[in-house]
Amino acid sequence: MDETQGPLAMTVHLLANSGHGSLLQRTLDQLLDCICPEVRLFQVSERASPVKYCEKSHSKRYRFPGMSVLLFLHKSLGEDRLFRVLDSLQHSPWQCYPTQDTWGRLCPYLFANQEFYSLDSQMPIWGVRQVHCGSEILRVTLYCSFDNYEDAIRLYEMILQREATLQKNNFCFFVLYATKSFALQLSLKQLPPGMSVDPKESSVLQFKVREIGQLVPLLPNPCIPISSTRWQTQDYDGNKILLQRWESSSVAQTGVQWCRHSSLRSPPSGFK
Repeated sequence: MDETQGPLAMTVHLLANSGHGSLLQRTLDQLLDCICPEVRLFQVSERASPVKYCEKSHSKRYRFPGMSVLLFLHKSLGEDRLFRVLDSLQHSPWQCYPTQDTWGRLCPYLFANQEFYSLDSQMPIWGVRQVHCGSEILRVTLYCSFDNYEDAIRLYEMILQREATLQKNNFCFFVLYATKSFALQLSLKQLPPGMSVDPKESSVLQFKVREIGQLVPLLPNPCIPISSTRWQTQDYDGNKILLQRWESSSVAQTGVQWCRHSSLRSPPSGFK
């Protein structure tokens, strides 16, 4: 694995209700300080007023959470450390995420012996897995509906200006930061046919990009400026994306050009 250093090309923004931002930021910092203190991946901000989310009517297609965060930790680096992380997820403000749907069926990819947790119903689900070899990993995974998976790969390759590592025919990842003992990854996971994605409204991926003018016409959805340096759009499954113009010379100047001729589908007529 090539070592990737320098400023992160991606950060995860979480939107908390008013008065809860500091608590959630402190909770995440304390959880990750014993794993990757040098990486500040998560940024919590507050919305002006609480938002009530309407329950979507049940359909034949099961809706799977759009984003997860998995920590792959070595027990060999300290059993107390592993148990400390697991114990922190058992206490407020963390909540256990149900692994069954409304009909009592086990959710695909969520096995009975694997617990998931969340800080909010509109934020990513979290889990801890034990590994015995290789680097420890913090993996942010976007789940893609079956028909959108290949388009999503090309989209994020274009945004990140690097090729994905294809590990399986339904799973790939990008290494965003790496040392000899730790790796930060963004991964894409294809869901089975008939399963749709439930994007998390309070979770936004922000990417630093160089050539925003060249990138915008290639995006599958409208890209709206929200400041002099940031634009908002979404991917094929409705996950929110922020694009921040970055002038640093440390960003590689490849990627956008080779993606220019990729077969991204035409943008839809509206932006949700």
